[in-house]
Amino acid sequence: MKGDLEGFLKECGRAAEKIRSWINEGRFISVFTHNDADALSSAGIIAGALRREDARYRVRSLNRIDDFIQLHQEGYVDADSVIFTDIGSGYLNELSQLLEGKSVVILDHHEPSHADLPETWVHVNPHNHGFDGAREISASGVSYFTAKALNQANVEYSAIAVVGALGDLQDKDSRRTLHGLNSRIVEDAVNAGLLEAKDDIILYGRTFRPLHVALSSTTSPYIPGLSGREDACYSFLTSLGINLKDGDQWRTLSDLSEEEKKTLYNGLIQYVVSRGLPSSMVGELVGTSYDLVREELWTYLRDGREFATLLNACGKTGNAWLGILVAMGARSDILEEAQGVLEEYRASLARAMDYVSRPGVMEELNNIVVLKGGDVIDEKQVSSVASILSSSGLLPASKPLIAFAQAGNMVKISSRATKQLVEKGLNLGALLSRLSAEYGGKGGGHNIAAGAEIPSDRIIRFLADLDRAVGEQLAKTVGAGSG
Repeated sequence: MKGDLEGFLKECGRAAEKIRSWINEGRFISVFTHNDADALSSAGIIAGALRREDARYRVRSLNRIDDFIQLHQEGYVDADSVIFTDIGSGYLNELSQLLEGKSVVILDHHEPSHADLPETWVHVNPHNHGFDGAREISASGVSYFTAKALNQANVEYSAIAVVGALGDLQDKDSRRTLHGLNSRIVEDAVNAGLLEAKDDIILYGRTFRPLHVALSSTTSPYIPGLSGREDACYSFLTSLGINLKDGDQWRTLSDLSEEEKKTLYNGLIQYVVSRGLPSSMVGELVGTSYDLVREELWTYLRDGREFATLLNACGKTGNAWLGILVAMGARSDILEEAQGVLEEYRASLARAMDYVSRPGVMEELNNIVVLKGGDVIDEKQVSSVASILSSSGLLPASKPLIAFAQAGNMVKISSRATKQLVEKGLNLGALLSRLSAEYGGKGGGHNIAAGAEIPSDRIIRFLADLDRAVGEQLAKTVGAGSG
């Protein structure tokens, strides 16, 4: 594992010391986070750690950094001590000016902007220590190492940090497993008896849903003709000779023998190939499962990826508070309400995927593929739709996906690239940061996944410039490599 581990952990320790000093001084602490699974996991970890120390604190979720700016202008950021999780690194200049005189801790994993920060600030970011924040550790991991430095007992949140990394799709390497700094967190969780990691087929609800329902509920990858269609999945599995019932009980994936799992896997390969799709997309279904062994089998919290989906649903539907409470450990009525939110979210996401399959919704330009969500796809769901499409093998491997949806008088943009494109030199975060600023908006993120917002009346010109910039960036790298 490359990178300065000692330096990174030392910075986490500095952040913990800063937070400890605030607590000892009796300060009120404001925590701000983003609205996806990684953000809610990271906020849950920090809030849980603050609760353990009997600190006075409040947590708020933000859809975008502009929400924080508005809260500040309206006088709602009244604490002298502020923590940002999964947001902030890309806006260091703006925040340092806005929060002049305040003491701040930023726990993030997005590519940081450059700024001279006040001495009272601590900025923890893996990129500053040679680690890839898009693949090796997420914000929940940064928050976990900081919480662990604050109090060793916070190892209880190690499994939640794994959930956050899975929600941020950091298992998307050649074999659906977490690596880098994330592997250290997995080790902590396993040693604490909180997590079990093993090789398996990854289906949604694999531990408790009937097999045909689990297959139809799986959207990563999205398999046309099967995803979202229980009847088709039932017929498909029956055609493979797999018994779906044991007496009166529906069988789950966990009930299958290794031989039956091989039959299922090979059958899926034959199915996608028969539809003209790449067989590699089925590889997305094989990897490491991460089971939170202290959670009930029948809940969405047992499987780490399903847990992440629940948190994402809460954050993307204006129910971030539910997700944060669940990440902190709340169950009972809170969990029941969160699971209801998830069911509604999945139904809405299924409708969005149906829309994506319509003619004309996807448009291929010279160097990018554009998904025109308009006002049909909810702007809070456009990133989820982009993630599903990018993991499904339904797009040209040689072009990144640029998805957008209407957000008032602005357009919300979410982009995804393949690992191969990133290795060729593509950096979506840098491109969206630069171009969105030129068009009166804001943007940034990782090289492989990034987002932006720009005024809606400028989207056509923006896409044309982005298409050109992607081509130029890739051509520059190819040219440099051939010299």
